[in-house]
Amino acid sequence: MADTLPELTETIDDAFLHTWYDIRKEAIDNILDATPVWAALKERGCLKTQKGGRFIERTIKYGTKSTTEVAKGSVFSQGEDEIETGAFWSWKYISAHVQRSVFDDQVNSGENAIKKLVDTKLTAAKDALIAKLETVLFGAYSATADTTDKSVQGLNELVPNWAYGSGGSSFAVPGTLTYGKISRGNSWWESNYKAMTANPEVNLLSDMKNLYNTCSKNIASPNLIVTTQEWFELYEDFALEISQIVKDESTHLADLGFDVLRFKGKPMVWTDSSLYSTYQQMLMLNTDFIEVVYDPQLWFAMSNWKEIPLQGERIAHFLNACNVIGTQPRRQGRLYETA
Repeated sequence: MADTLPELTETIDDAFLHTWYDIRKEAIDNILDATPVWAALKERGCLKTQKGGRFIERTIKYGTKSTTEVAKGSVFSQGEDEIETGAFWSWKYISAHVQRSVFDDQVNSGENAIKKLVDTKLTAAKDALIAKLETVLFGAYSATADTTDKSVQGLNELVPNWAYGSGGSSFAVPGTLTYGKISRGNSWWESNYKAMTANPEVNLLSDMKNLYNTCSKNIASPNLIVTTQEWFELYEDFALEISQIVKDESTHLADLGFDVLRFKGKPMVWTDSSLYSTYQQMLMLNTDFIEVVYDPQLWFAMSNWKEIPLQGERIAHFLNACNVIGTQPRRQGRLYETA
């Protein structure tokens, strides 16, 4: 008996699902290794799993136990010290889709044609996810990210640029907004900032040293530096003598083909994504306190095929439940250019 169109449609449905889950692990690796910052976060072990839950919750330590010097006759201290609080981030969802029509199914009815159709559509979806993940990591800051905004809270949320450009304030005053449901007005919940000194060809290195030390407090230093192409090239050309610049040649990032410099021994990469505004920027990040939390039950998961009503189209989605969180904003910093 000859195949009918419904049987062919089911065959192609199965081909997509089986092919995707056969290549899913490799595809995830390829997607996360496609851009330098995602690759660096992956290499640093920032990807963490959490199955379900209404929120992504972390206990934040911000205080220390009080002590009192005493002698005979002294009254000892008492009471509980407030040293911890909870931070809460909402799940954010990313999707991409593949779509085909009944006419695609009819035309691609041979085995080789089906394989080509599957490969073409899945490759396009994979490319879309690569572009989207890079976008969400450097998405624009949103004052409603903690509440109603659907966007993933990327690095521009962890280290928002309060003021840049011609002296204007880009967002509300610190303290009026929250991150992880905690007020940014708390000194222990604020990131570090430094305006670039005039003539960056001369002052870039000293400004970087200052921000690096401010972030580290000589305790926990930044271990990933992300900047723009212009400042990356400026650092390479002017900040240090060529003999002092160490280029990675045998690390994971270098193996992936990315150019990596070093500052105080820490990797420095550039991205053409928005570090925010049209001005030059640099992020100094401590990835020990950055997590990309994702639900393994909904991580590059492919849905069943669905018919679009009153059309000959069928559509399936790749779904991701995740968010980017930072548990110590005070260990992160931004160097920014002013007009």
